[in-house]
Amino acid sequence: MAQTKADNRQAGPHGLSRRDMLAGLGGSAAVLPVTHLAAAEAPAQPANAAVGAKSRGDLLDDNYTSQSGNHFGSQVIHHGEMSGFNVTPISQDKASPGYQRPGNMGNPTVAPLLKKMMEIEGTESAVGAPCGMGMIAQTYLALLKPGDRVLTHRCNYDWVMTLFRNYLPSWGVKVEFLDFTRPERLAAALKAKPAKVVHWEPYVNPTMEVLDSPALIGIAKKAGALVILDNTWLTPYLFQPARLGADLVIHSVTKYVGGHGNAMGGVVSGRKDLVAKIGRAQCWLGGLMRPMDAFLITQGIKTLPMRMRQHCQSAQQVAECLLAHPAVARVRYGGLPSWNRLKYLKGFGGMIGVEWKNASVHRNLGRHVKLIVNKTSLGDPVTRITRRSEERNRGIPGNYTRVSIGLEEPEDIIADFRQAIAKCG
Repeated sequence: MAQTKADNRQAGPHGLSRRDMLAGLGGSAAVLPVTHLAAAEAPAQPANAAVGAKSRGDLLDDNYTSQSGNHFGSQVIHHGEMSGFNVTPISQDKASPGYQRPGNMGNPTVAPLLKKMMEIEGTESAVGAPCGMGMIAQTYLALLKPGDRVLTHRCNYDWVMTLFRNYLPSWGVKVEFLDFTRPERLAAALKAKPAKVVHWEPYVNPTMEVLDSPALIGIAKKAGALVILDNTWLTPYLFQPARLGADLVIHSVTKYVGGHGNAMGGVVSGRKDLVAKIGRAQCWLGGLMRPMDAFLITQGIKTLPMRMRQHCQSAQQVAECLLAHPAVARVRYGGLPSWNRLKYLKGFGGMIGVEWKNASVHRNLGRHVKLIVNKTSLGDPVTRITRRSEERNRGIPGNYTRVSIGLEEPEDIIADFRQAIAKCG
């Protein structure tokens, strides 16, 4: 493969060229393949391409359809904005003219965000909350009663695990954890006994398991269960589960949807009757999305397609380079054939899991990174690492680090990993 002038001459601040970066952290001379095609390299689409068709190497879920006839990227910019405004202003008024409706749709700043989420998810209704976990808790408190049964994957976001393990059972709700990487186990559990709700994350936090969501949705719906998915990691750009039959889709819009780490919020969208129950419950639970957060997240969502393409592309490069490093035992990323063989998704966002051969790297990596931030959270422009403890019952291995790839240049992320690993001994 011929090197370009940029490959030969454009070295980053660490003194490594783009070709050096792609050669892998372990010093291999071969350039590792980047399997996600860069947008600029993709074949052009005709001007009259059908709405929902991908242009410029898009990773958009094939199930997307548009109300207006515009593509996804245009809809997240224009859909739902207050009439006469390109940027809906912040309104702190609790009773704005024309918005005398209870709940989130009663605020003219929150309403545009919820309308955008409904449009891109393909759902009937939506409500918001101050954060993602608040939205999940409100959803289950509104819909469940003592005696109900919930089936869920063995691993979810940590605080969801706490809700499911400790609090729902104390209120008389039975929660059972299964290995959803084998859909037949869900089918057997539902055949043995009905369940009110089946819950999972399509791309699992923090194990990076890619679940066969189309199959799981089909199994749960056939058994008459409600399907509730937490789609925070993939976003509606990469996956739209409601269009496959999911009843409710939850997002921590604090993460990729907002995308800048400057606001918090949660949104649930889906069936109108179920969302109405959650909205009514907010009257006694409290906890509505705040206008300032909604304003910031609404601006963030307008760049969601571009950001997700970059997260996917950078994560693929970093994952492939880490895979070649002698300190690494295994890399968990949905875009790696060595980790995932499911084909229903075109992109997997920015979340990577790394299993280290040496416990010293696992313990000390966070002390030596410079560009990368050693703090919890994910889905914003900053690359972050989080050291995880082993939990075999959840599928979390030992010497494991969760990585959120940000929007920095991937060459710089790779160089920082390289220097930090070298200092761990």
